[in-house]
Amino acid sequence: MSLPPPIGDVEYVYRDEHIIIVDKPANMLSVPGKTPEKQDCLIRRVQQRFPGALIVHRLDFSTSGVMVIALNTESHRELSRQFQDRETEKTYIAKVYGHPEEASGEVNVPLRCDLERRPLQIVDYQQGKKAQTFWRILERYENSCRMELIPITGRSHQLRVHMQSLGHPILGDELYAHEAAFAMADRLYLHAKELTITHPEENNRLAFSSACEPF
Repeated sequence: MSLPPPIGDVEYVYRDEHIIIVDKPANMLSVPGKTPEKQDCLIRRVQQRFPGALIVHRLDFSTSGVMVIALNTESHRELSRQFQDRETEKTYIAKVYGHPEEASGEVNVPLRCDLERRPLQIVDYQQGKKAQTFWRILERYENSCRMELIPITGRSHQLRVHMQSLGHPILGDELYAHEAAFAMADRLYLHAKELTITHPEENNRLAFSSACEPF
C-alpha cells in the first residue's frame, strides 16, 4: 500500500555544530519503515545534507511541525535524556470536532498499545501508562474549534487518543476520528508548533517554533 506524498519538504529552522531544528511536513515518516515504500523519511532526507544526523524523537507520519535532530553522539545522548526525563516543553496546535463546554482543561487517562490492532493505542486504567495533556481553546468555529495542546508525558498517539477520549477527536484523524470528524479535513490537523530544549553543549534554554501553522 503506497503512502500519500509529503505535503512539502523538510524546512530548516536552526543549525549549529550540535543540533538542527527542522519543520517536518505532514505525511512524512520520521524514520524509515520496514517496507520499500516506507524508506523515504525525515531523517534520511536530513542525512543527505548532514550525514552524521541522528534522530532524537519522532512525530507521527500525519503530524507536522518542529523537531530537534542531533549532529553527534554526545548531543544525541543528552537530548534523548531530556525527552526521557520530561525536561523538554512541547506545544501543539490542533483542530478538533465540536466544542468542549469548558475553555480549558486537563486529560489524565492512562494509555497502552492495543496489541490486537497495532499501532492503535487505547485507554486502559488497569494496565495503561500515565498520560497527561493540558488543553485550551484558541478559537471556536461552527462545528469545530482550534486548540492548544501541551503534553506532559510523551506516549504514542497521546494527543490523538486524549482528544478522542474527550469526545472531540482531531479532524482528519484516520485512526481515531469518527466519520464526520475525519471528513472535515484533508489531513490530520495536528501541528507541533513549539519546542523548548536545553542546548546539549552550551546548557542554555532554547525555544523554537514552526514558521507557519498549516490550518
